[in-house]
Amino acid sequence: MACCAVVWGAVSSNLGCRSHAPIHLWQPPQLRSMDGEKLVLMDIAGPADTAAAIREELLAGAKPSAGGDRSSGAAASDAFTVLLPDELESRATIQLVSNRDQAPSDLAIAAAARRSGVRYLLRGEIMHATGRSHSDQQLSVVWQLVGLDAAAGTHGLPITVDQTSLQRRYPELMAVPDPTLRLHRAMARETLGLIHESVVRQNVELANSYVTLGSAAVRRGNDLAALGNWPAAEDVWLQTLERYPLQTAAWINASIAAAARQDFDLAKQRITRAIRLSLLSPVQRHLAEETLVWLELRQRDYLESFDLPDPADGWRVTHASDSGPRSLR
Repeated sequence: MACCAVVWGAVSSNLGCRSHAPIHLWQPPQLRSMDGEKLVLMDIAGPADTAAAIREELLAGAKPSAGGDRSSGAAASDAFTVLLPDELESRATIQLVSNRDQAPSDLAIAAAARRSGVRYLLRGEIMHATGRSHSDQQLSVVWQLVGLDAAAGTHGLPITVDQTSLQRRYPELMAVPDPTLRLHRAMARETLGLIHESVVRQNVELANSYVTLGSAAVRRGNDLAALGNWPAAEDVWLQTLERYPLQTAAWINASIAAAARQDFDLAKQRITRAIRLSLLSPVQRHLAEETLVWLELRQRDYLESFDLPDPADGWRVTHASDSGPRSLR
């Protein structure tokens, strides 16, 4: 593992460069929560083959998963239902008011949706930044969630997926040999995440240490976290802190480990300790402060995903309007 240059001095005894590890975190709906709702998936404008493939992946991804497993991509649950237009009522009934031959009109579908208790239509238009009608490297879709009554409202958002970012965000999809199918499945996961809480994969920055007691153990914990083994990594960092309670890097990383299991109160207690200790180790102070901001943003996402109240002690460093990036780029 490469290390940054060490600057010797009385206040620099805990120097080290940074490393990264993957972490899975909850993300709230990006357009609107659809708990208990139904929506109609309208025709997706664009190349017919691509549209059909995306539609198939969306319908498959919206089905309840066995045992409620929602560990990757968009949450697959029975909290909302995706319907096709011909599932609203008989095709013949809709076509009676269609303004196109053998195709239901938007007005007819909207009327049938209201009669079925549906308040939303989901539209998509396939876009390609490359200008080509098909690409196995990048896929862009502009989505619009159309409300059928004044209270529902209309919302829109573009999503772009590409092979490079897909590998970071959904590494399990790299096992799919067809690159085009990988893009379609990633697009379905991102799209369902617009209207339901989802689990997303991020790379988080860890602190390293090279010249203080416990440095080797800190790096060993980092290696475990890089493999996705956060429980083992946390055990290593906590054991290190039992022996060397001034090991700032271990406090920083242990705070992230607590966030990995959604214990944000403990995470912020640990990062507060790290910030205080970093007064004696300025090289770690910037990362400790960055980590506190990151923790609060992730805690906001978690509480919003499950409609939970703000923490009793409020927010220390973020504001209600703060948010993270959306598109998979």
